Amino acid sequence: MNLDLDGWLKRRWLRIGIWAAVVALSLARFFYLSADFPNWSPWMEDQAKFTDEGWWANAAVMHAISGHWFVAGDYNPAAALPVWPVLLGVLFQFTGVGVVAARALNVVISIATLAVVFVLVRRFSEGRETPALLAVLLMAASPFAFVFNRLATLETLIVFEFCLLMLAASYATARKVWPLLVIMALVTAMLLTKTTGAVLLPAVIWVAWRAMGGRLGGFVRAALAVGAVPAILVKSYAAIAAWMGYGADYKYFFDVNALPDIEWGQTLATLHDFFVNCLWVDRVLYPMGLAILVLTVAWKRKLWSNPLFAASWLVMAAEAVFIFRRQDDYAPRYFFAMLAPLVWIVVLTFGELVTHAKKTGMLLLTLMGGAVIANVWMIGGFVTQRSYDYRDAADSIAEIVRSHPEQKALMLGVSGPQMSLMTGIPAINDYYGTEDGAEKLSRYQPGWYLGWNGEAADNQALLAPYALEKMASYPLFDDDDRTTLVLYKMVRK
Repeated sequence: MNLDLDGWLKRRWLRIGIWAAVVALSLARFFYLSADFPNWSPWMEDQAKFTDEGWWANAAVMHAISGHWFVAGDYNPAAALPVWPVLLGVLFQFTGVGVVAARALNVVISIATLAVVFVLVRRFSEGRETPALLAVLLMAASPFAFVFNRLATLETLIVFEFCLLMLAASYATARKVWPLLVIMALVTAMLLTKTTGAVLLPAVIWVAWRAMGGRLGGFVRAALAVGAVPAILVKSYAAIAAWMGYGADYKYFFDVNALPDIEWGQTLATLHDFFVNCLWVDRVLYPMGLAILVLTVAWKRKLWSNPLFAASWLVMAAEAVFIFRRQDDYAPRYFFAMLAPLVWIVVLTFGELVTHAKKTGMLLLTLMGGAVIANVWMIGGFVTQRSYDYRDAADSIAEIVRSHPEQKALMLGVSGPQMSLMTGIPAINDYYGTEDGAEKLSRYQPGWYLGWNGEAADNQALLAPYALEKMASYPLFDDDDRTTLVLYKMVRK
């Protein structure tokens, strides 16, 4: 029996069906954007669901509320990472402050990423549409992407910038200048979006170097465009920030996010946790990726000559080193950059097998189909079994604060900036900031305190000058440390 798998996949009705599924899954990301991050999901321990959206958006929120993005003495990550706050600031000029608008922007960026991935994979599949179409389908159907693309955090933008960088790098040649200029600008923007994007740069260098013929001169040009010039530009930005008076906030950001010392005695436990937690990326594609690694080392070594395939493994290795370096101080979102490279590995392998090992290719296609079905089922559960506890808590808090005009409408709490994004009421952070907490309270005199599970034990001395009157409590999340949000009125003793 002659199995014409490649010809069957090129049938028009099948391509139309896949594109329809991609469009439907993409549009589904816009649904119910005010809903909570799903409780009891595989990524339940990620704390971004109740803090990070507000932290990264705080500069844009404060600018929209007060006309000033900088809050002296508070946590100002925009001093080091200005790209996302600038984008949100522009958006809020049209929409006003709101978490739905911020999340919708990330959804738009995630859909743009699918378009870039399609073009990128097609370029490295000898122009064939099937691997590129499968890559887009797998990414659109990913529940990991679904939940994190619907959060107003930095990971979605980082992945978009990285995919765009890989595409620009694929056009680099010894005679073309524009791809290197684009790479310089994109790398600089990515580092000013989130500094951990640096771990993705070796893959970009590899693709650019291979595109320029794999010669020494090409490697030097790629290293300059990806590494040296952006490093100079970022350092120049840091100097400008310091000259403008934001040097302490710039330095503080890197101090509080410094990597912990490695505990070598925990190496085996850390490696075990890493390999298990990679299932966060995809429960089916991740084991397939491990099998492909063995397959391509022992048999289909030709795949390693594909620059995108090799670069994908560079990303996986770099991310593994970064996460190992953090020991147990990591979250599921740190694995998010692995999704696109893992998908590329799977579809590029399929593209090789579909013509040279059709039975193995059919097996791989079956597994991809199973992954899509299982993942779409999970996404369906997220859409139909949603909750709005956090949104409802924010609405209630806003109503209480605005109904007490005698109290200063300024909130204090580690999730205060998140409440600001959701309500438009300003807040300061009680956990992070360049000033001592007591000094910051004396300066700003907040009227309200937001505590998780009640008053935080390490805040008792800080809040001692105030009598805290409990106004409301809201059961919210599945995290043991963040199950109930409590609103207190702060009354000076």
